[in-house]
Amino acid sequence: MAATVEACEEMLSHLAPAFEPRRLGSPEEIEVGVAWTELADPLVRARVDEIAARFPRRRTVGLPLVDPATYALFMREAADIHRELFAENADLYGEDVRIKIERCLTVSDADVDRAARLREEYREQVESALEGVDLILTPTLPCVAPRLGAGGVGDLNVREALIRFTYPFSTLGWPALAVPCGAAEDGLPASVQLSGRPGADALVLAAGRALYLV
Repeated sequence: MAATVEACEEMLSHLAPAFEPRRLGSPEEIEVGVAWTELADPLVRARVDEIAARFPRRRTVGLPLVDPATYALFMREAADIHRELFAENADLYGEDVRIKIERCLTVSDADVDRAARLREEYREQVESALEGVDLILTPTLPCVAPRLGAGGVGDLNVREALIRFTYPFSTLGWPALAVPCGAAEDGLPASVQLSGRPGADALVLAAGRALYLV
């Protein structure tokens, strides 16, 4: 969304006028939990571990991944937004998008109810895992960006693999910042994700800024 942390802060100040940027004198000021690096490709993990090492007060946390059944919540939102338009103009949608919309339209009320329950259970699990931690640091993606069209048009398995580490915080409504952290597999950039609890937007951005002061 922006090329720098400062630009993210400026954007947020327009979206939420009450937002006030925060500054950290040093990464030592915050306790950081590190998770999911073992699930990333080797060079991605190495780059993320290098960034994690810039936070002296860090520890590995056993953070669970979210149940994919919670996707039903976002799929229902997409279905509600596109339902009428898609019914009248399905032929105008690109094939990759059309496949996703068709899948969203199959979500039932029972699927949504179950997803809502699972989300609340997940919220409790994450809060418990992150007790005493200010922010959580993870890879943004488990791999570098795949080639366009990898897996075929509309391949949902590729998409689900790519959102594996970002979706958990999206479903909880937690702020997150992704920043590049060096070359990994195929010479492509890896990315590290910093996430915090609701309302911790300024702290997340301050931590991202502090990384580049080390």
